[in-house]
Amino acid sequence: MPYDAGAAAAVCREFSERAAGGRIEKIFQPVRDRIILQVYAKSERINVCLDADANSPKVYISGQAAENPPSMSAFYSVLRKYLMNARISSVALAGFDRVFEFKIDASDEMGFKKTLYIYAECIRKQSNIILCGEDAEGKKKIISALKPVDFSMSETRQVLNGFEYTPPASGAKTDPLTVTRGDFLSALESAAPDGLLCDWLLSNYRGFSPLVARETAFKASGKLADASAAAGAVDNKAAEFHFFELVEKIKNNNFTPTLLYDENGEKGALVDFSYIDIRQYGNKTVSKTFESMSELVDFYFYKKNRDNMLKQKSHDILKVLANASSRLNKKIRLLEREAEECKTKEQIKIYGDLITANIYRLEKGATAYSLENFYDETDPGRIITIAADKNLTPAQNAQKYYKKYGKLKSAEYHTAKQIDAAKDDIIYVDSVFESLARALSERELAEIREELAESGISKALKPGKTGKTGKSAKPRKQLPVSKPNEYTSANGFKILCGKNNRQNDELTFKTASKNDIWFHAQKIPGSHVILVCENTGRAPADRDIEDAAKIAAAYSKGKNMPLVLVDYTYARYVKKPAGAKPGFVTYANHKTAAVAPGDIEG
Repeated sequence: MPYDAGAAAAVCREFSERAAGGRIEKIFQPVRDRIILQVYAKSERINVCLDADANSPKVYISGQAAENPPSMSAFYSVLRKYLMNARISSVALAGFDRVFEFKIDASDEMGFKKTLYIYAECIRKQSNIILCGEDAEGKKKIISALKPVDFSMSETRQVLNGFEYTPPASGAKTDPLTVTRGDFLSALESAAPDGLLCDWLLSNYRGFSPLVARETAFKASGKLADASAAAGAVDNKAAEFHFFELVEKIKNNNFTPTLLYDENGEKGALVDFSYIDIRQYGNKTVSKTFESMSELVDFYFYKKNRDNMLKQKSHDILKVLANASSRLNKKIRLLEREAEECKTKEQIKIYGDLITANIYRLEKGATAYSLENFYDETDPGRIITIAADKNLTPAQNAQKYYKKYGKLKSAEYHTAKQIDAAKDDIIYVDSVFESLARALSERELAEIREELAESGISKALKPGKTGKTGKSAKPRKQLPVSKPNEYTSANGFKILCGKNNRQNDELTFKTASKNDIWFHAQKIPGSHVILVCENTGRAPADRDIEDAAKIAAAYSKGKNMPLVLVDYTYARYVKKPAGAKPGFVTYANHKTAAVAPGDIEG
C-alpha cells in the first residue's frame, strides 16, 4: 500500500510539531475501525485520526468533520474513561515501521498522574489500536484493544486485556535507517543479477512500499530509466547513491508529499501517493505536491472513498444505461434486417405487373408462371419463374404481390424512421454515460436518475403513476437543477459548462441570453458550454472563443482525442425540437473550431 513507513515518518513529524503537548478534548468513533482524537494544541484544534481498517490502515491529521454513530463500542467507552483531558506527551514510531506510539500523560480517578500509551499498528491484516498502561516494573500492559487477538486467532502474538504489549514482529528485514554503506554494497553484490533491483530492495529492507522501491531502482538505472531494471544491469555505486539519498531524506525529515493522478490530471483517477517525488511513470501521470503528508493522506482517502461510494451508488444507473444500449443496438440490427428485406419491394411489384400483363393466357391451378421479363433491360426476353398459389386465380395472385409490395413500401418508411429514432436514443444514452462519468455528487446522480425517468429510459415510477399495490405513488419533490461549472476566459468572460443533460437544457434555454455564445463538440455527446457576452459591453476575442471551445471539447466524448471539432453559434440560434430528449438541440448559423481538449483556470 502507498502508506508505508516513510509516509508514517512524515506524519509522525507533523504530530511532533502540532500535537505534542496537546490536550485531548473529544473522542469520536465514526466507524468501527476508526478513532479520532480531537486535540487542542498550540492554539488550534486538530483531529488525530487512527484508522485500523484492514485494507488501508493509516494515521494522520484529518480535516474532515467527525461524529459518532448512534451506538458506541466498549473500546470507545474505555478510551473516554482513560483519555479525556489527558495530554499527548510525545509521538514516535516503533523503529522504521508503521507502528505509532502515542505517549499520554493522564490522571486516574483520584487525581494521581500516570502514563498511558496508544499504539496504532498500521500493518494491513494486523492493523489495530491498543491502549496500554505501565505496571510497577515499567512493563506495558494492555488495557483494551480495538481488535482483541486470542490464541485461536494467533499462536505467536495475543492482544488481550492484561497481557504485556509486544510490538508486531518486524521479520528478518533490515532497518534501512541503520544499515551502513559497506553492508549495503556487500549485500547488493550477492544479489541475483537477473532479479529485479526493486524486488531485492523490498525483500531486504523493511518499511518501503513497492512504489518507493521502484522509484529508487528507476533513479539508479541511469540511462536505462527503467523501474524494473535487473540488479545486474544497474551500477552498484548508483544504487548505493540513490538508496542512501532516500535514507537521508527520511532521517532529515526532507519529505515531498506527492499525489499522482492519471494523464487526465486532477479530473482523472487517483494513481498513488508518496512522501518523495515520483518520476517513474513519465508523462503517464500528473503529480501534485501538498504542504503536509497528513493533508495528502486526508485528501487521497477522502476522494478515493467518495469515488468508490459514488461508483457504488451509480451502479443502478450504469446498469440501466448498459441494458438500454444493448437493447437499442439489438433493435437496430433487427430493423436493418427488415430494411434489407424491404429492398425487394420493386421486384415484388414486377411480379404483379408481369402476371397482370399475361393474365389472358394464365389459368387457375398453376403453382408457378413462366413469363418473359420485359422489365429486364440487360436481357428483355429472359424467362423468369414466378411462384403462384394454385387455389387463387391469376388476378388474385397478382393482387397478392401488389399487396405485399404495399406492405414492404410502408414498412420501409416506418423502419427507416425507427432506425433513426433508435440511433438518436443511442446518442442520448451515450450522452448520459458521459454525464455519469463526470458526476461528482449524489445530487448530480439524483438529477441523472430523474432525467432517465422523464425520458422513458428508466422504469422508475413517475409522479402519479400507480404502483403494484394499486395506490398512486406520491409525487416526488423535484429538486432545483445543480449549478454548472464556472470558468473565466483569458479576457475575463464568464464561461458556464453543464454537467448533465438536464443542466444543459437549463443552461442553454433559461440561463443563456440571446447574445451569449453557445458551444458543443461536433456530432459527439458532450456538455453545453456558454460564453457569457450579454451586458458585458464588449465583444469576445479569438482567445475567449478558443477557451470556451477547449472546455466544450474537454467535457465531451472526444476528451482524449488530440483535436476535437467544436461548433459554436449565438444562443438565439439554438432550438429544442418538440418532444426531444433532455440535452438534444438543433442549431444554425454556426462556425467550427478545431481545438485540443483542456481546462482553463476556474
